Amino acid sequence: MSCHVCADVAELVREAVVGAEAALVTEESLDDDDVGVLLRWLGTQPPWANFPFIVLASPRGDLAQGSRVPEWSDRIGNAVLLERPLGAAALGSAVHAALRDRQRQYLVRDYLREREQAAAHLAEANASLETKIAERTDALRAAYVRLAEEVREREKTQILLMQAQRMEALGKLAGGIAHDFNNILQAVGGALSVIDRRADDAVSVRRLAGLALNVVERGAAITGRLLAFGRRSDLRTETLDADSLLGGLREILTLTLGANIEVNFKLERNLLFRADKAQLETVLVNLATNARDAMTEGGQLLFSAGSEVLSSESQAQVHGVAPGRYVRFTVADNGKGMDTATLAHACDPFFTTKPQGAGTGLGLTMAVGFASQSRGALAVDSSPSKGTTVTLWLPAADFDGATAPAPSQNAENAESKPHPTAKSARVLVVDDEDLVRETLAENLESEGIDVVTAANATDALSLLAAGDEVDAIVTDLSMPGMDGIALIRAAQALRPGLPAVLLTGFAKDDTAIAVSGAISGAFSLLRKPASFHDVLDMVQSLLAARTKGVR
Repeated sequence: MSCHVCADVAELVREAVVGAEAALVTEESLDDDDVGVLLRWLGTQPPWANFPFIVLASPRGDLAQGSRVPEWSDRIGNAVLLERPLGAAALGSAVHAALRDRQRQYLVRDYLREREQAAAHLAEANASLETKIAERTDALRAAYVRLAEEVREREKTQILLMQAQRMEALGKLAGGIAHDFNNILQAVGGALSVIDRRADDAVSVRRLAGLALNVVERGAAITGRLLAFGRRSDLRTETLDADSLLGGLREILTLTLGANIEVNFKLERNLLFRADKAQLETVLVNLATNARDAMTEGGQLLFSAGSEVLSSESQAQVHGVAPGRYVRFTVADNGKGMDTATLAHACDPFFTTKPQGAGTGLGLTMAVGFASQSRGALAVDSSPSKGTTVTLWLPAADFDGATAPAPSQNAENAESKPHPTAKSARVLVVDDEDLVRETLAENLESEGIDVVTAANATDALSLLAAGDEVDAIVTDLSMPGMDGIALIRAAQALRPGLPAVLLTGFAKDDTAIAVSGAISGAFSLLRKPASFHDVLDMVQSLLAARTKGVR
Protein backbone atom coordinates (compact mmCIF):
# COMPACT_ATOMS: atom_id res chain seq x y z
CA MET A 1 0.00 0.00 0.00
CA SER A 2 1.17 3.53 -0.73
CA CYS A 3 0.37 6.67 1.24
CA HIS A 4 0.31 10.36 0.37
CA VAL A 5 0.33 13.22 2.86
CA CYS A 6 -1.96 16.12 1.90
CA ALA A 7 -1.32 19.66 3.05
CA ASP A 8 -4.99 20.65 3.07
CA VAL A 9 -8.51 19.45 2.22
CA ALA A 10 -8.31 20.70 -1.37
CA GLU A 11 -5.30 18.44 -2.02
CA LEU A 12 -7.12 15.54 -0.36
CA VAL A 13 -10.07 15.98 -2.72
CA ARG A 14 -7.74 16.04 -5.74
CA GLU A 15 -6.04 12.82 -4.66
CA ALA A 16 -9.40 11.15 -4.04
CA VAL A 17 -10.54 12.13 -7.53
CA VAL A 18 -7.46 10.68 -9.23
CA GLY A 19 -7.67 7.35 -7.38
CA ALA A 20 -7.10 7.45 -3.63
CA GLU A 21 -9.11 4.65 -2.01
CA ALA A 22 -9.45 5.99 1.58
CA ALA A 23 -8.49 9.01 3.73
CA LEU A 24 -7.00 9.21 7.25
CA VAL A 25 -7.72 12.60 8.89
CA THR A 26 -7.47 14.05 12.37
CA GLU A 27 -10.39 15.79 13.99
CA GLU A 28 -8.55 19.01 14.70
CA SER A 29 -7.31 19.33 11.09
CA LEU A 30 -10.87 19.99 9.83
CA ASP A 31 -12.61 23.27 10.46
CA ASP A 32 -16.07 24.23 9.23
CA ASP A 33 -14.79 25.40 5.84
CA ASP A 34 -12.89 22.19 5.30
CA VAL A 35 -15.94 20.16 6.19
CA GLY A 36 -17.97 22.19 3.68
CA VAL A 37 -15.43 21.42 0.92
CA LEU A 38 -15.59 17.73 1.72
CA LEU A 39 -19.38 17.67 1.77
CA ARG A 40 -19.65 19.42 -1.61
CA TRP A 41 -17.24 16.91 -3.16
CA LEU A 42 -19.02 13.96 -1.58
CA GLY A 43 -22.27 15.20 -3.10
CA THR A 44 -20.77 14.77 -6.59
CA GLN A 45 -19.91 11.09 -6.15
CA PRO A 46 -21.53 8.59 -8.57
CA PRO A 47 -24.28 6.34 -7.17
CA TRP A 48 -21.98 3.40 -6.61
CA ALA A 49 -19.33 5.43 -4.59
CA ASN A 50 -19.14 6.09 -0.82
CA PHE A 51 -15.58 7.27 -0.12
CA PRO A 52 -14.31 5.88 3.26
CA PHE A 53 -12.82 8.14 5.94
CA ILE A 54 -10.87 7.16 9.11
CA VAL A 55 -11.10 10.02 11.61
CA LEU A 56 -8.64 10.18 14.55
CA ALA A 57 -10.59 11.92 17.29
CA SER A 58 -9.12 13.71 20.31
CA PRO A 59 -9.34 11.87 23.64
CA ARG A 60 -12.76 12.56 25.20
CA GLY A 61 -13.67 9.48 27.14
CA ASP A 62 -15.27 6.24 26.13
CA LEU A 63 -17.02 6.82 22.76
CA ALA A 64 -18.96 3.63 23.22
CA GLN A 65 -20.49 5.11 26.39
CA GLY A 66 -21.94 8.04 24.52
CA SER A 67 -19.21 10.60 24.70
CA ARG A 68 -19.65 13.47 22.29
CA VAL A 69 -18.48 12.88 18.71
CA PRO A 70 -17.83 15.54 16.05
CA GLU A 71 -21.14 16.77 14.64
CA TRP A 72 -19.90 16.64 11.05
CA SER A 73 -18.99 12.93 11.18
CA ASP A 74 -22.57 11.85 10.48
CA ARG A 75 -22.77 14.25 7.53
CA ILE A 76 -19.63 12.78 5.97
CA GLY A 77 -21.29 9.37 5.84
CA ASN A 78 -18.78 6.51 5.51
CA ALA A 79 -16.51 7.51 8.46
CA VAL A 80 -14.88 5.42 11.23
CA LEU A 81 -13.93 7.34 14.43
CA LEU A 82 -10.88 6.12 16.35
CA GLU A 83 -10.06 7.83 19.65
CA ARG A 84 -6.43 8.49 20.31
CA PRO A 85 -4.25 7.13 21.59
CA LEU A 86 -4.56 3.80 19.72
CA GLY A 87 -2.27 1.02 18.80
CA ALA A 88 -0.74 0.35 15.39
CA ALA A 89 -2.69 -2.88 15.04
CA ALA A 90 -6.02 -1.14 15.54
CA LEU A 91 -5.12 1.59 13.04
CA GLY A 92 -3.92 -0.93 10.50
CA SER A 93 -7.11 -2.97 10.84
CA ALA A 94 -9.24 0.15 10.32
CA VAL A 95 -7.27 1.14 7.20
CA HIS A 96 -7.55 -2.36 5.68
CA ALA A 97 -11.29 -2.38 6.35
CA ALA A 98 -11.66 0.98 4.57
CA LEU A 99 -9.67 -0.27 1.58
CA ARG A 100 -11.77 -3.45 1.31
CA ASP A 101 -14.90 -1.33 1.40
CA ARG A 102 -13.55 0.77 -1.48
CA GLN A 103 -12.72 -2.34 -3.51
CA ARG A 104 -16.29 -3.59 -3.10
CA GLN A 105 -17.48 -0.24 -4.40
CA TYR A 106 -15.25 -0.70 -7.45
CA LEU A 107 -16.83 -4.10 -8.05
CA VAL A 108 -20.26 -2.52 -7.95
CA ARG A 109 -18.99 0.14 -10.37
CA ASP A 110 -17.72 -2.47 -12.83
CA TYR A 111 -20.94 -4.44 -12.55
CA LEU A 112 -23.02 -1.33 -13.28
CA ARG A 113 -20.81 -0.49 -16.28
CA GLU A 114 -21.25 -3.99 -17.65
CA ARG A 115 -25.00 -3.67 -17.24
CA GLU A 116 -24.96 -0.32 -19.04
CA GLN A 117 -22.89 -1.78 -21.87
CA ALA A 118 -25.17 -4.81 -22.09
CA ALA A 119 -28.19 -2.53 -22.15
CA ALA A 120 -26.58 -0.43 -24.90
CA HIS A 121 -25.76 -3.53 -26.94
CA LEU A 122 -29.32 -4.79 -26.44
CA ALA A 123 -30.78 -1.47 -27.52
CA GLU A 124 -28.53 -1.47 -30.59
CA ALA A 125 -29.50 -5.04 -31.39
CA ASN A 126 -33.18 -4.19 -30.99
CA ALA A 127 -32.83 -1.20 -33.29
CA SER A 128 -30.99 -3.31 -35.86
CA LEU A 129 -33.63 -6.03 -35.56
CA GLU A 130 -36.43 -3.52 -36.06
CA THR A 131 -34.63 -2.16 -39.12
CA LYS A 132 -34.17 -5.64 -40.52
CA ILE A 133 -37.82 -6.49 -39.81
CA ALA A 134 -38.91 -3.28 -41.56
CA GLU A 135 -36.66 -4.03 -44.54
CA ARG A 136 -37.91 -7.61 -44.71
CA THR A 137 -41.51 -6.42 -44.44
CA ASP A 138 -40.95 -3.95 -47.28
CA ALA A 139 -39.33 -6.69 -49.38
CA LEU A 140 -42.25 -9.05 -48.72
CA ARG A 141 -44.74 -6.29 -49.54
CA ALA A 142 -42.93 -5.52 -52.81
CA ALA A 143 -42.83 -9.23 -53.65
CA TYR A 144 -46.55 -9.51 -52.96
CA VAL A 145 -47.26 -6.51 -55.21
CA ARG A 146 -45.15 -8.07 -57.99
CA LEU A 147 -46.89 -11.41 -57.53
CA ALA A 148 -50.33 -9.78 -57.62
CA GLU A 149 -49.35 -7.88 -60.78
CA GLU A 150 -48.06 -11.07 -62.39
CA VAL A 151 -51.31 -12.84 -61.51
CA ARG A 152 -53.32 -10.01 -63.07
CA GLU A 153 -51.14 -10.04 -66.18
CA ARG A 154 -51.49 -13.83 -66.44
CA GLU A 155 -55.26 -13.59 -66.10
CA LYS A 156 -55.36 -10.82 -68.70
CA THR A 157 -53.18 -12.89 -71.04
CA GLN A 158 -55.38 -15.96 -70.55
CA ILE A 159 -58.49 -13.92 -71.30
CA LEU A 160 -56.89 -12.49 -74.45
CA LEU A 161 -55.74 -15.96 -75.49
CA MET A 162 -59.21 -17.42 -75.03
CA GLN A 163 -60.72 -14.51 -76.95
CA ALA A 164 -58.17 -14.96 -79.74
CA GLN A 165 -58.95 -18.67 -79.89
CA ARG A 166 -62.67 -17.89 -80.13
CA MET A 167 -61.96 -15.34 -82.85
CA GLU A 168 -59.85 -17.80 -84.80
CA ALA A 169 -62.43 -20.60 -84.53
CA LEU A 170 -65.29 -18.33 -85.52
CA GLY A 171 -63.23 -16.78 -88.30
CA LYS A 172 -62.53 -20.19 -89.81
CA LEU A 173 -66.19 -21.13 -89.51
CA ALA A 174 -67.31 -17.88 -91.08
CA GLY A 175 -64.69 -18.15 -93.79
CA GLY A 176 -65.91 -21.57 -94.78
CA ILE A 177 -69.51 -20.37 -94.86
CA ALA A 178 -68.52 -17.32 -96.87
CA HIS A 179 -66.63 -19.51 -99.33
CA ASP A 180 -69.67 -21.72 -99.90
CA PHE A 181 -72.06 -18.76 -100.10
CA ASN A 182 -69.81 -17.01 -102.58
CA ASN A 183 -69.65 -20.08 -104.77
CA ILE A 184 -73.46 -20.36 -104.76
CA LEU A 185 -73.81 -16.63 -105.37
CA GLN A 186 -71.53 -16.71 -108.38
CA ALA A 187 -73.25 -19.83 -109.69
CA VAL A 188 -76.69 -18.25 -109.39
CA GLY A 189 -75.39 -15.00 -110.88
CA GLY A 190 -73.98 -16.91 -113.81
CA ALA A 191 -77.25 -18.75 -114.25
CA LEU A 192 -79.12 -15.46 -114.32
CA SER A 193 -76.69 -14.08 -116.90
CA VAL A 194 -77.30 -17.14 -119.07
CA ILE A 195 -81.08 -16.86 -118.62
CA ASP A 196 -80.98 -13.16 -119.53
CA ARG A 197 -79.34 -14.06 -122.85
CA ARG A 198 -81.76 -16.91 -123.62
CA ALA A 199 -85.22 -15.55 -124.31
CA ASP A 200 -86.77 -19.01 -124.71
CA ASP A 201 -86.15 -19.97 -121.04
CA ALA A 202 -89.26 -20.31 -118.95
CA VAL A 203 -90.36 -17.35 -116.80
CA SER A 204 -90.73 -19.65 -113.81
CA VAL A 205 -87.03 -20.55 -113.98
CA ARG A 206 -86.18 -16.84 -114.02
CA ARG A 207 -88.29 -16.19 -110.95
CA LEU A 208 -86.86 -19.19 -109.13
CA ALA A 209 -83.33 -18.08 -109.85
CA GLY A 210 -84.13 -14.54 -108.70
CA LEU A 211 -85.53 -15.88 -105.43
CA ALA A 212 -82.46 -18.05 -104.92
CA LEU A 213 -80.20 -15.08 -105.62
CA ASN A 214 -82.03 -12.96 -103.04
CA VAL A 215 -81.69 -15.68 -100.38
CA VAL A 216 -78.03 -16.23 -101.09
CA GLU A 217 -77.25 -12.51 -101.05
CA ARG A 218 -78.84 -12.24 -97.61
CA GLY A 219 -76.75 -15.17 -96.46
CA ALA A 220 -73.65 -13.53 -97.92
CA ALA A 221 -74.40 -10.34 -95.98
CA ILE A 222 -74.70 -12.33 -92.75
CA THR A 223 -71.41 -14.11 -93.34
CA GLY A 224 -69.81 -10.81 -94.20
CA ARG A 225 -70.69 -9.65 -90.69
CA LEU A 226 -69.35 -12.90 -89.27
CA LEU A 227 -66.08 -12.31 -91.07
CA ALA A 228 -65.89 -8.76 -89.76
CA PHE A 229 -66.23 -10.24 -86.28
CA GLY A 230 -64.08 -13.33 -86.76
CA ARG A 231 -61.01 -11.66 -88.28
CA ARG A 232 -59.75 -8.19 -88.97
CA SER A 233 -61.26 -7.00 -92.22
CA ASP A 234 -59.87 -4.12 -94.24
CA LEU A 235 -60.79 -0.65 -92.99
CA ARG A 236 -61.33 2.38 -95.22
CA THR A 237 -59.96 4.83 -92.69
CA GLU A 238 -60.54 8.54 -93.22
CA THR A 239 -60.73 11.76 -91.22
CA LEU A 240 -64.29 12.35 -89.99
CA ASP A 241 -66.13 15.06 -88.08
CA ALA A 242 -68.24 13.80 -85.15
CA ASP A 243 -70.91 16.49 -85.62
CA SER A 244 -71.37 15.69 -89.30
CA LEU A 245 -71.36 11.94 -88.71
CA LEU A 246 -74.00 11.95 -85.96
CA GLY A 247 -75.95 14.65 -87.76
CA GLY A 248 -76.23 12.33 -90.73
CA LEU A 249 -77.49 9.54 -88.48
CA ARG A 250 -80.03 11.68 -86.64
CA GLU A 251 -82.91 11.23 -89.09
CA ILE A 252 -82.14 7.55 -89.69
CA LEU A 253 -82.10 6.80 -85.97
CA THR A 254 -85.31 8.73 -85.32
CA LEU A 255 -87.14 6.76 -87.98
CA THR A 256 -85.57 3.43 -87.08
CA LEU A 257 -86.06 3.51 -83.32
CA GLY A 258 -89.72 4.55 -83.32
CA ALA A 259 -91.79 7.32 -81.74
CA ASN A 260 -91.52 6.03 -78.15
CA ILE A 261 -87.73 6.48 -78.08
CA GLU A 262 -86.52 10.04 -77.52
CA VAL A 263 -83.13 10.53 -79.20
CA ASN A 264 -80.89 13.36 -77.99
CA PHE A 265 -77.41 14.49 -79.02
CA LYS A 266 -74.76 16.25 -76.95
CA LEU A 267 -71.65 17.05 -78.96
CA GLU A 268 -68.52 19.11 -78.68
CA ARG A 269 -67.61 21.08 -81.78
CA ASN A 270 -64.72 20.41 -84.15
CA LEU A 271 -64.13 16.81 -83.11
CA LEU A 272 -62.03 15.27 -85.89
CA PHE A 273 -61.07 11.62 -85.71
CA ARG A 274 -59.93 8.66 -87.84
CA ALA A 275 -62.24 5.71 -88.60
CA ASP A 276 -64.05 3.75 -91.29
CA LYS A 277 -67.26 5.74 -91.72
CA ALA A 278 -69.47 2.92 -92.98
CA GLN A 279 -68.44 0.48 -90.25
CA LEU A 280 -68.70 3.13 -87.52
CA GLU A 281 -72.22 4.04 -88.66
CA THR A 282 -73.13 0.35 -88.54
CA VAL A 283 -71.74 0.06 -85.00
CA LEU A 284 -73.66 3.11 -83.80
CA VAL A 285 -76.91 1.94 -85.36
CA ASN A 286 -76.46 -1.52 -83.79
CA LEU A 287 -75.85 0.08 -80.37
CA ALA A 288 -78.95 2.22 -80.79
CA THR A 289 -80.99 -0.84 -81.76
CA ASN A 290 -79.77 -2.73 -78.68
CA ALA A 291 -80.75 0.27 -76.54
CA ARG A 292 -84.22 0.37 -78.10
CA ASP A 293 -84.73 -3.32 -77.38
CA ALA A 294 -83.78 -2.69 -73.74
CA MET A 295 -86.47 0.04 -73.44
CA THR A 296 -89.59 -1.96 -74.21
CA GLU A 297 -91.85 0.70 -72.71
CA GLY A 298 -90.00 3.57 -74.39
CA GLY A 299 -87.28 5.78 -73.00
CA GLN A 300 -84.47 8.20 -73.74
CA LEU A 301 -81.34 7.57 -75.77
CA LEU A 302 -78.42 9.99 -75.57
CA PHE A 303 -75.59 10.16 -78.12
CA SER A 304 -72.65 12.24 -76.96
CA ALA A 305 -69.15 12.91 -78.22
CA GLY A 306 -66.21 14.67 -76.62
CA SER A 307 -62.44 14.87 -76.61
CA GLU A 308 -60.31 12.92 -74.14
CA VAL A 309 -56.53 12.78 -73.68
CA LEU A 310 -55.03 9.60 -72.24
CA SER A 311 -51.64 11.07 -71.39
CA SER A 312 -50.09 8.37 -69.21
CA GLU A 313 -49.38 4.71 -69.78
CA SER A 314 -51.52 3.74 -66.78
CA GLN A 315 -54.54 5.66 -68.13
CA ALA A 316 -54.15 4.14 -71.57
CA GLN A 317 -53.64 0.60 -70.26
CA VAL A 318 -57.02 0.71 -68.50
CA HIS A 319 -58.61 0.77 -71.97
CA GLY A 320 -55.90 -1.25 -73.75
CA VAL A 321 -54.83 1.58 -76.09
CA ALA A 322 -51.75 3.71 -76.68
CA PRO A 323 -51.42 7.10 -74.94
CA GLY A 324 -52.70 10.00 -77.02
CA ARG A 325 -55.74 12.08 -77.95
CA TYR A 326 -59.07 10.35 -78.60
CA VAL A 327 -62.64 11.22 -79.47
CA ARG A 328 -64.99 9.56 -76.99
CA PHE A 329 -68.47 8.49 -78.18
CA THR A 330 -71.11 7.36 -75.69
CA VAL A 331 -74.50 5.76 -76.31
CA ALA A 332 -76.54 5.83 -73.08
CA ASP A 333 -80.08 4.55 -72.48
CA ASN A 334 -82.33 4.41 -69.42
CA GLY A 335 -83.56 0.88 -70.07
CA LYS A 336 -83.65 -2.13 -67.80
CA GLY A 337 -79.86 -2.55 -67.75
CA MET A 338 -77.85 -5.69 -67.01
CA ASP A 339 -76.73 -7.37 -63.82
CA THR A 340 -73.08 -8.15 -63.14
CA ALA A 341 -73.24 -11.73 -64.47
CA THR A 342 -74.90 -10.65 -67.73
CA LEU A 343 -72.53 -7.70 -68.19
CA ALA A 344 -69.52 -10.02 -67.82
CA HIS A 345 -70.60 -11.90 -70.99
CA ALA A 346 -72.20 -9.03 -72.93
CA CYS A 347 -69.36 -8.88 -75.46
CA ASP A 348 -68.93 -12.64 -75.84
CA PRO A 349 -69.62 -14.09 -79.30
CA PHE A 350 -73.23 -15.24 -79.79
CA PHE A 351 -74.24 -14.18 -76.26
CA THR A 352 -77.67 -12.53 -76.23
CA THR A 353 -80.48 -11.94 -73.77
CA LYS A 354 -83.05 -11.64 -76.55
CA PRO A 355 -85.54 -14.40 -77.39
CA GLN A 356 -84.44 -17.09 -79.84
CA GLY A 357 -84.38 -15.72 -83.36
CA ALA A 358 -84.50 -12.08 -82.21
CA GLY A 359 -80.75 -11.48 -82.07
CA THR A 360 -77.44 -12.96 -83.24
CA GLY A 361 -75.32 -12.03 -80.23
CA LEU A 362 -72.64 -10.54 -82.49
CA GLY A 363 -73.46 -6.82 -82.26
CA LEU A 364 -71.29 -5.87 -79.29
CA THR A 365 -68.61 -8.37 -80.24
CA MET A 366 -68.30 -6.83 -83.70
CA ALA A 367 -68.24 -3.37 -82.11
CA VAL A 368 -65.33 -4.45 -79.88
CA GLY A 369 -63.48 -5.84 -82.91
CA PHE A 370 -64.07 -2.62 -84.87
CA ALA A 371 -62.79 -0.49 -81.98
CA SER A 372 -59.68 -2.63 -81.54
CA GLN A 373 -58.87 -2.64 -85.26
CA SER A 374 -59.35 1.13 -85.35
CA ARG A 375 -56.72 1.43 -82.57
CA GLY A 376 -59.40 2.44 -80.11
CA ALA A 377 -61.38 0.75 -77.35
CA LEU A 378 -64.93 -0.02 -76.25
CA ALA A 379 -66.37 -0.36 -72.73
CA VAL A 380 -69.83 -1.25 -71.45
CA ASP A 381 -71.23 -0.07 -68.12
CA SER A 382 -74.65 -1.20 -66.92
CA SER A 383 -76.70 -1.95 -63.82
CA PRO A 384 -80.27 -3.16 -63.33
CA SER A 385 -82.98 -0.47 -63.65
CA LYS A 386 -80.35 2.21 -64.38
CA GLY A 387 -79.72 1.58 -68.06
CA THR A 388 -76.62 0.90 -70.11
CA THR A 389 -73.83 3.15 -71.35
CA VAL A 390 -71.49 2.05 -74.15
CA THR A 391 -68.34 4.14 -74.59
CA LEU A 392 -66.24 4.05 -77.75
CA TRP A 393 -62.81 5.66 -78.03
CA LEU A 394 -61.39 6.37 -81.51
CA PRO A 395 -58.06 8.07 -82.35
CA ALA A 396 -58.35 11.81 -82.89
CA ALA A 397 -57.15 13.23 -86.21
CA ASP A 398 -54.06 14.61 -84.40
CA PHE A 399 -53.53 11.33 -82.56
CA ASP A 400 -49.97 11.33 -81.15
CA GLY A 401 -49.81 7.63 -80.26
CA ALA A 402 -49.41 4.71 -82.67
CA THR A 403 -50.18 5.59 -86.27
CA ALA A 404 -53.62 4.87 -87.61
CA PRO A 405 -54.06 1.77 -89.77
CA ALA A 406 -53.34 2.25 -93.42
CA PRO A 407 -56.28 2.14 -95.82
CA SER A 408 -56.86 -1.25 -97.39
CA GLN A 409 -56.18 -2.13 -100.95
CA ASN A 410 -59.92 -2.51 -101.46
CA ALA A 411 -60.42 1.03 -100.19
CA GLU A 412 -57.86 2.44 -102.60
CA ASN A 413 -59.48 0.64 -105.50
CA ALA A 414 -62.93 1.79 -104.38
CA GLU A 415 -61.79 5.43 -104.39
CA SER A 416 -60.34 5.20 -107.88
CA LYS A 417 -61.65 2.63 -110.34
CA PRO A 418 -60.22 3.29 -113.80
CA HIS A 419 -62.24 2.31 -116.83
CA PRO A 420 -61.15 -0.80 -118.75
CA THR A 421 -58.46 -0.07 -121.27
CA ALA A 422 -57.53 -3.57 -122.41
CA LYS A 423 -60.51 -5.10 -124.19
CA SER A 424 -58.26 -7.64 -125.86
CA ALA A 425 -56.60 -8.72 -122.59
CA ARG A 426 -56.35 -12.39 -121.61
CA VAL A 427 -57.05 -13.44 -117.99
CA LEU A 428 -56.22 -16.76 -116.35
CA VAL A 429 -58.96 -17.85 -113.87
CA VAL A 430 -57.99 -20.59 -111.39
CA ASP A 431 -60.51 -22.26 -109.05
CA ASP A 432 -61.04 -25.85 -108.03
CA GLU A 433 -64.85 -25.38 -108.04
CA ASP A 434 -65.98 -26.04 -111.62
CA LEU A 435 -69.22 -24.07 -111.41
CA VAL A 436 -67.57 -21.03 -109.83
CA ARG A 437 -64.68 -21.10 -112.29
CA GLU A 438 -66.88 -21.40 -115.38
CA THR A 439 -69.39 -18.81 -114.16
CA LEU A 440 -66.67 -16.25 -113.44
CA ALA A 441 -65.04 -16.93 -116.80
CA GLU A 442 -68.35 -16.49 -118.64
CA ASN A 443 -69.04 -13.16 -116.91
CA LEU A 444 -65.58 -11.86 -117.71
CA GLU A 445 -65.96 -12.93 -121.34
CA SER A 446 -69.32 -11.12 -121.49
CA GLU A 447 -67.36 -7.91 -120.77
CA GLY A 448 -65.02 -8.48 -123.69
CA ILE A 449 -62.14 -10.12 -121.83
CA ASP A 450 -60.53 -13.27 -123.20
CA VAL A 451 -60.39 -15.95 -120.48
CA VAL A 452 -58.43 -19.16 -120.03
CA THR A 453 -59.23 -21.40 -117.05
CA ALA A 454 -57.42 -23.93 -114.87
CA ALA A 455 -58.81 -26.21 -112.16
CA ASN A 456 -55.70 -26.10 -109.97
CA ALA A 457 -52.31 -24.46 -109.55
CA THR A 458 -50.46 -27.24 -111.37
CA ASP A 459 -52.53 -26.82 -114.55
CA ALA A 460 -52.19 -23.02 -114.33
CA LEU A 461 -48.39 -23.16 -114.09
CA SER A 462 -48.25 -25.68 -116.93
CA LEU A 463 -50.10 -23.21 -119.17
CA LEU A 464 -47.70 -20.42 -118.26
CA ALA A 465 -44.63 -22.64 -118.68
CA ALA A 466 -45.88 -23.70 -122.12
CA GLY A 467 -45.85 -20.07 -123.20
CA ASP A 468 -49.57 -19.31 -122.99
CA GLU A 469 -49.80 -15.52 -122.95
CA VAL A 470 -51.98 -14.05 -120.18
CA ASP A 471 -52.23 -10.48 -118.96
CA ALA A 472 -53.56 -11.19 -115.44
CA ILE A 473 -54.40 -14.05 -113.07
CA VAL A 474 -57.44 -14.44 -110.78
CA THR A 475 -57.16 -17.29 -108.28
CA ASP A 476 -58.91 -18.64 -105.21
CA LEU A 477 -56.81 -18.95 -102.05
CA SER A 478 -58.00 -22.33 -100.80
CA MET A 479 -57.29 -25.11 -103.29
CA PRO A 480 -55.98 -28.67 -102.96
CA GLY A 481 -52.23 -28.88 -103.20
CA MET A 482 -50.66 -25.50 -103.94
CA ASP A 483 -52.79 -22.63 -102.63
CA GLY A 484 -53.44 -19.30 -104.33
CA ILE A 485 -50.59 -17.40 -102.69
CA ALA A 486 -47.99 -19.97 -103.73
CA LEU A 487 -49.48 -20.03 -107.24
CA ILE A 488 -49.20 -16.25 -107.61
CA ARG A 489 -45.59 -16.29 -106.47
CA ALA A 490 -44.71 -19.10 -108.86
CA ALA A 491 -46.58 -17.41 -111.71
CA GLN A 492 -44.78 -14.11 -111.13
CA ALA A 493 -41.48 -15.95 -111.07
CA LEU A 494 -42.31 -17.14 -114.60
CA ARG A 495 -43.88 -13.80 -115.64
CA PRO A 496 -42.40 -10.96 -113.57
CA GLY A 497 -44.91 -8.20 -112.86
CA LEU A 498 -47.92 -10.33 -113.79
CA PRO A 499 -51.03 -8.63 -112.26
CA ALA A 500 -52.82 -10.96 -109.84
CA VAL A 501 -56.04 -11.02 -107.80
CA LEU A 502 -56.42 -13.32 -104.78
CA LEU A 503 -59.93 -14.32 -103.64
CA THR A 504 -60.25 -15.50 -100.02
CA GLY A 505 -62.92 -16.04 -97.41
CA PHE A 506 -60.76 -17.69 -94.77
CA ALA A 507 -59.33 -15.91 -91.69
CA LYS A 508 -55.89 -17.47 -91.27
CA ASP A 509 -52.25 -16.53 -91.35
CA ASP A 510 -52.10 -16.75 -95.13
CA THR A 511 -54.60 -13.92 -95.32
CA ALA A 512 -52.28 -11.62 -93.41
CA ILE A 513 -49.52 -12.54 -95.87
CA ALA A 514 -51.89 -11.74 -98.72
CA VAL A 515 -52.56 -8.31 -97.29
CA SER A 516 -48.85 -7.56 -97.13
CA GLY A 517 -48.54 -8.75 -100.73
CA ALA A 518 -51.28 -6.41 -101.82
CA ILE A 519 -49.63 -3.46 -100.10
CA SER A 520 -46.28 -4.22 -101.73
CA GLY A 521 -47.91 -4.49 -105.15
CA ALA A 522 -47.31 -8.21 -105.65
CA PHE A 523 -51.05 -8.90 -105.87
CA SER A 524 -54.41 -7.44 -104.87
CA LEU A 525 -56.81 -8.96 -102.37
CA LEU A 526 -60.58 -9.42 -102.54
CA ARG A 527 -62.41 -10.70 -99.50
CA LYS A 528 -65.23 -13.17 -99.93
CA PRO A 529 -68.13 -12.86 -100.28
CA ALA A 530 -67.16 -10.82 -103.37
CA SER A 531 -69.59 -10.31 -106.21
CA PHE A 532 -68.76 -10.75 -109.88
CA HIS A 533 -68.70 -6.97 -110.24
CA ASP A 534 -66.01 -6.68 -107.54
CA VAL A 535 -63.83 -9.16 -109.43
CA LEU A 536 -64.47 -7.42 -112.74
CA ASP A 537 -63.63 -3.98 -111.33
CA MET A 538 -60.41 -5.25 -109.79
CA VAL A 539 -59.30 -6.95 -113.02
CA GLN A 540 -60.11 -3.87 -115.07
CA SER A 541 -58.21 -1.66 -112.60
CA LEU A 542 -55.13 -3.88 -112.76
CA LEU A 543 -55.17 -4.05 -116.53
CA ALA A 544 -55.66 -0.30 -116.87
CA ALA A 545 -52.85 0.38 -114.40
CA ARG A 546 -50.53 -1.95 -116.27
CA THR A 547 -51.38 -0.27 -119.58
CA LYS A 548 -50.45 3.11 -118.06
CA GLY A 549 -47.22 1.67 -116.67
CA VAL A 550 -48.27 2.11 -113.05
CA ARG A 551 -47.31 -1.38 -111.97
